[in-house]
Amino acid sequence: MNGTVIIIDDEADILELLSEYLLLEDFDVVGVANDGLKAVNLYKEHKPDFVLMDVSMPNYDGIYGLENIKKINPDANVIILTGNSEKVITEKLTELNATKILSKPYPIEKLVKIMKSLKNTLPVM
Repeated sequence: MNGTVIIIDDEADILELLSEYLLLEDFDVVGVANDGLKAVNLYKEHKPDFVLMDVSMPNYDGIYGLENIKKINPDANVIILTGNSEKVITEKLTELNATKILSKPYPIEKLVKIMKSLKNTLPVM
């Protein structure tokens, strides 16, 4: 197995597509949600190897999720998937130490390649 993942996005199609593709690539999708608060709760519950998260979501956005997940584990692998290219948002994500920021649309193969390369840096349990 390549690692455990939670996926956070307010678009159901993206949740389904990413879940199915990652399962084919031998990742274990342990949870999905549609806002940053649910992301934090899923992170606390599952302690996944990877968090894939959108930025723009209703209620609690990805910045909220990233900030609070990093408070729980500063080394958490949080990959931000965003259609927002505003400089101020990118700077905030960088300041909060997002592992990687991918702009939508992105090739899903690129995402998997990044995750597999990060997997090699995960501690062995």
